[in-house]
Amino acid sequence: MREDQSRKKVGNQNWFITIPSRLWNTFLEQASINPEKRWAELSNRDIHELTWQLTNGTYTIQGKTTYKEEFVTSGGIPLDEVNFGTMESKKMPGLYFSGEVLDIDGITGGYNFQSAWTTGWIAAQGIADH
Repeated sequence: MREDQSRKKVGNQNWFITIPSRLWNTFLEQASINPEKRWAELSNRDIHELTWQLTNGTYTIQGKTTYKEEFVTSGGIPLDEVNFGTMESKKMPGLYFSGEVLDIDGITGGYNFQSAWTTGWIAAQGIADH
């Protein structure tokens, strides 16, 4: 990134387009990197500290979402119809399920994301081994 985007300010462009800019700027702040610095100006220590914040940093969450409430999802494929080792349907071999299509109730956010990522990974492994 230092070579490809050397003239761009670190606060205006992050490597991970899925990270919201406010969160990106929090990572920069925690790494003690001025968002006005250009990528070419970052030292190896800066890069190391930013990498550490992205992979090991811990943060205190304050408040709720923008809407000041949480949402719940419900319903889906009954869990007793799914092989949890592969996420394959017990009723229809070759059909795999993951994420919120399953009957897993939870507050949306981290728990549902983790469930979606984990069951997606298991389903992909099951499909690859099929």
